[in-house]
Amino acid sequence: MAGFPSTKKGNKIGEKAKRPHPGVPLDKTVLLELIEKHSGNLSRVADAIGSHRHVIRRRCDNDKDLGEALENARERRIDELERSCWDDAIENSDTALRCFLLKTQAKHRGYDQDEAKNAAKDIATAAFDFIISKQAKP
Repeated sequence: MAGFPSTKKGNKIGEKAKRPHPGVPLDKTVLLELIEKHSGNLSRVADAIGSHRHVIRRRCDNDKDLGEALENARERRIDELERSCWDDAIENSDTALRCFLLKTQAKHRGYDQDEAKNAAKDIATAAFDFIISKQAKP
């Protein structure tokens, strides 16, 4: 059919870019580099070396250094995402994102998911954003 990928071997949708090589040992240093490069995404690591995700997962579970590298890579990625969200909330005056961040990251300051408690905070935030937007556009 026109416009659809052919079903010949090597062209199937979702097929790995590289085929697995059974019996070829996975070098630990290569895995460490790939885990860092791909921010702990095991599917991308597996694709890069022509293996399966579950093989990489099992190797990380059985090797302390690989397991720690995987956890550290994922934590760094979460840190980057948090920083990006904070920047977007501040720069773009995204009220919903601000409320979400306060409810998830500032519980110790009294922001939580209890809607009854936070109704006044949400109204105040919306009013503040409205006032700021009116001042920005005289």
